Amino acid sequence: MVEHKNIIVSKRLVVINSASSVIARLINFAVLMWVYQYLLKRLPAEEFAVLPVVTSLMVFAPLFFSFFIGGISRYTIDAYAKGDFTEARRILSSLFPVLLLAAAVFLPAGLLLAANIEKVLNIAPQMVGDARIMLTLLLVCFTYEMTVVPYKVAYAVRQRYLELNLLEVMRDLIRAVLVVVFLLTINSAVIWVVVATFIAEMVLVTVTLVRSRKLVPELYFDRHLFSFSRAREMINFGVWTTLGRLGSIMYTNAATIVLNLHGTAVDVTSYHIGATFFRQLQSTINLAAQPLQPAITAMNALADKRRLASTVLRGGRYALWVSMILAAPLIVYADAFIHLYLGDNYSKASMIIVLFMVMFPFTQPTILLPITATAMARVRAFFLPAFLFQFGGLGLMLIFVTWLGMGAIGVTLALTIITIGSQLGYFWWFSLRLTETSFATFATEVLWRGLLPAGVGTVVWVGLRLIAAPDTWVRLIGFGAAGALVYVIVLLMFCLNSSERADLRRVLGRFGI
Repeated sequence: MVEHKNIIVSKRLVVINSASSVIARLINFAVLMWVYQYLLKRLPAEEFAVLPVVTSLMVFAPLFFSFFIGGISRYTIDAYAKGDFTEARRILSSLFPVLLLAAAVFLPAGLLLAANIEKVLNIAPQMVGDARIMLTLLLVCFTYEMTVVPYKVAYAVRQRYLELNLLEVMRDLIRAVLVVVFLLTINSAVIWVVVATFIAEMVLVTVTLVRSRKLVPELYFDRHLFSFSRAREMINFGVWTTLGRLGSIMYTNAATIVLNLHGTAVDVTSYHIGATFFRQLQSTINLAAQPLQPAITAMNALADKRRLASTVLRGGRYALWVSMILAAPLIVYADAFIHLYLGDNYSKASMIIVLFMVMFPFTQPTILLPITATAMARVRAFFLPAFLFQFGGLGLMLIFVTWLGMGAIGVTLALTIITIGSQLGYFWWFSLRLTETSFATFATEVLWRGLLPAGVGTVVWVGLRLIAAPDTWVRLIGFGAAGALVYVIVLLMFCLNSSERADLRRVLGRFGI
């Protein structure tokens, strides 16, 4: 463990925080899959499609605030790493009034949109009232959450991700219980998903706000420390992160709006189901990586380049291990899974899953690049190209949907093409430049070690499918488990370095193994 003044760089702490993030996300995903299956078997596609359309609108909301909050975590952690508590308070005191002003503009504008949602999007007439309520609830909750963001940075400063993840698990459990109660006791309607989300999220934001004030008492608003120049500097930093966020929105969520305007309700629903697997797996890995942000920021602040490069390479390798143990079997068995999960009405979702899963071998090697670029204040060099590539992806989506009539599969294919092209053409090389790493080292430490288990596991999964059709849940799960066992054996025997083997022996030793 290394302590950079007030920021602790601890492998054990990162592992605990990352593991808790993954567990929290898995619980959320399990509940989400049950809710989707329950609703899709009871509702027509036109009614269910309102949920992804409304939630896709909400993903544009962070753009309004990201100008102001894009750099708050980076700059606050940097100040704490250097022991400058006054500067940390100045950051909060300069941004909090700006966020209040932004909220005063955002919420009325959002409510006006909610009142006229049927004039903007294709909403079934019988669902207009529910759509207005759903969007209103999401807007109110989001505005509250964004306003208190400067305080929530306390969790990153103290690296209390475990506590935050436990609170998020409690939120997910509250939401799950409420959804089940609403669906089983009132009626089967998508609005209850949003109502339960609103209640659970408001509780979480309030609790985290109270806890943040106790975790870092130095983080409080002081009107005497308000600095217009500091706020302007933070906004300038946030311009580039906003471009990155806009690009991320175009990356997956804009497809739902495109399909709503130029496709069918079945297209919208099929894409949403297929994309959910990608988003949940990607967000799980991102959450697991999030605890590294304070550590990487501290390493950069104190010019610990060797350790920073080693961390980035190790993060890419671990992300491949975690993602491919799920992505590879989903590629092989996607059609069988969708058939068992939803039947044949949403068969397009299987191809959408395959196209999304194919991206992971290319995106995960640079999983820590956004964090690294932010820590090194190289946001323009990362987020501007990201935005341009993703804007190109949006154009490709429109071509595939409007000109070629490819529907949900077309928008996903556009994303796959632009993702693989941008990673191979720019982001892999940019990551190597930032970390001052050779491609040979990257290929050996990340690509070879990271993908070898998936290659061997895929041979097993394909072989089992050729032997027998995975036409029951028992057989599908059994095939998946058999390949996963081979995957783990190959990983442990051939892919760990000496340090990782020593860490594994220490962990096993604690359990008497």
